[in-house]
Amino acid sequence: MRNVKLTLEYDGTDFSGSQLQANGRTVQGELEKAIAKLIGMSEGERCIVTLAGRTDSGVHAKGQVANFRTDSLHSLNTFRRGLNALLPFDLAVCQVEEVEESFHARFDATERVYHYQIINRSARSPLVRRFAHFVAEPLTVGAMNEATQKLVGTHDFASFAGDGWGVGNNEASDEKGKFGTIRRIHQAICWQEPDSPIITLELRGNAFLPHMVRNIVGTLLMVGVGRLTLAEFEGILAACNRRRAGPTAPAVGLCLVKVRYDKIVF
Repeated sequence: MRNVKLTLEYDGTDFSGSQLQANGRTVQGELEKAIAKLIGMSEGERCIVTLAGRTDSGVHAKGQVANFRTDSLHSLNTFRRGLNALLPFDLAVCQVEEVEESFHARFDATERVYHYQIINRSARSPLVRRFAHFVAEPLTVGAMNEATQKLVGTHDFASFAGDGWGVGNNEASDEKGKFGTIRRIHQAICWQEPDSPIITLELRGNAFLPHMVRNIVGTLLMVGVGRLTLAEFEGILAACNRRRAGPTAPAVGLCLVKVRYDKIVF
């Protein structure tokens, strides 16, 4: 039995998230259908795909990782070319590798890197509307970055867990065996390129809670417009209370950029 690792890129706009659902078009669903067709599985048979991270409806990915097991003798190049011929236009396989049998895309991941993009100008942009959240009110990027630094390290991120505003959800999504709200952020930075309206937040961490990045962004935007001070942002993190934090930012600006592994045997 072979274990095949895929690196995926997708525009999440028209997907109902990455994970398979009873209703709705998903990344996992489209990928499993394409694999089954490529390797000639019988109708009703399923090739189970495991994804490194769960992305919500509307969230994008440049470096999502998946793996599946198969007896197929297809070459890796055939898998890449064949799957891309069968997959829809908004989902692509960028890389195919054969890995050791024990490799698990989700449980073996040691770091996930997310970007959230904001377009900050007076007029909306039709060209980036699918990939950046539009904010017309001027934002102070320096203050947002200063607040972002407070996220680095191991913290209880309960204040940023859950959907909506003031709605708690403590269920873990990315890390094996962990069902609390403590996570470790390795690196956090918020910046704006010179002469560009695009502001980018980058978060690197071992794992993330449901809606965690988007809730952080919603709170950072309050810092950016002057509604929250740095001390108040720190207080929200320490409070472990979702009702203290800002609203959930839209999915449109969020992208899973990369998933890292300490060791993979090919």
